[in-house]
Amino acid sequence: METIDVIIPTLKRPDHLRRCLEALKLQAKQADQIVVGVRADDDVTRAVIQEYEAMLPVRAVEARGVGVVGSMNSCLKECHGEWIVLLDDDVEIPAHWLSTLLAHVKSRPDVVAAGARDMLMDYPEMRKTEPLEEDVGNVHWFGRVTGGHHRGGGKAREVQVLRGSNCLFKGDFLRACGFESGLRGKGAQVNWELALGLQAKAQNLKMIFDPEVQIIHNVAPRHDGDTVHRGIFNFEGTSDIAYNETFVALKHGTGLVRWTLPLWQALIGSHVCPGLARAVDFVLRPSTKPRQRFAATLTGRLGAFKACLSRTQTNESLLSEQAAAPAP
Repeated sequence: METIDVIIPTLKRPDHLRRCLEALKLQAKQADQIVVGVRADDDVTRAVIQEYEAMLPVRAVEARGVGVVGSMNSCLKECHGEWIVLLDDDVEIPAHWLSTLLAHVKSRPDVVAAGARDMLMDYPEMRKTEPLEEDVGNVHWFGRVTGGHHRGGGKAREVQVLRGSNCLFKGDFLRACGFESGLRGKGAQVNWELALGLQAKAQNLKMIFDPEVQIIHNVAPRHDGDTVHRGIFNFEGTSDIAYNETFVALKHGTGLVRWTLPLWQALIGSHVCPGLARAVDFVLRPSTKPRQRFAATLTGRLGAFKACLSRTQTNESLLSEQAAAPAP
């Protein structure tokens, strides 16, 4: 008999968590277990979970480690089901969400995950009229990674990266990979989704993105000081994002993309973490703090290279010691 576990990391956002749990109550296909990652001092979340214990198979798991990755890894230890769902606490999924994504993952043996389009509620009116895109969730051979799952249009199709706000994984795959604990950041460590996508890609496994299944993704308040994702520059936050991008590429990238990913990051980058091509911002957009953004980005990328080099040297040293050890 198949079993379904749901992981929801949260932090003192009771109203959003209630809406998320209400949506889970209405699913055509019900989960067998819902584990909510809760920090030790988060009494408001525990109160919400107690409200729903009689209606849903929900329970609190103490979130250990740093940020959302620490919370999800704590929850993952409690999940032994055939399928594992990942939800942000500020999403509302439609009643057919779980059954539809489950059908996608069951459709072929090489499919290990599926996700839907998250309708971000940051700018609701703009979201209703902005053009939809086909190229989302892809890792291109030349190093570009496309996000923008909230703008994804078209039919269900293969992608290499899913949005972590709402996705379903095969339990065995997720338990084998875990959530990358080497990422920097105190709250929502960016690019843990890319780490999973590159690990699936390395094993020639597939992910399905279905933009015809749409969820409501509310914009809940953050309690971790992360202002970068609210459009406000923060040196440490920007440096952490740059570090994570490069760290994940070097650690989990295979073949050509292991080198083209960091090369694209260094040459092109993004508005948040600019590459060399964005040096025109010094002249054209001086108000966007280009000097600070470049400094933070460079600090993060160099840190990632040093971390991966140190890791490689440590592994080589261990291998040398094992080779030199006398046979038992």
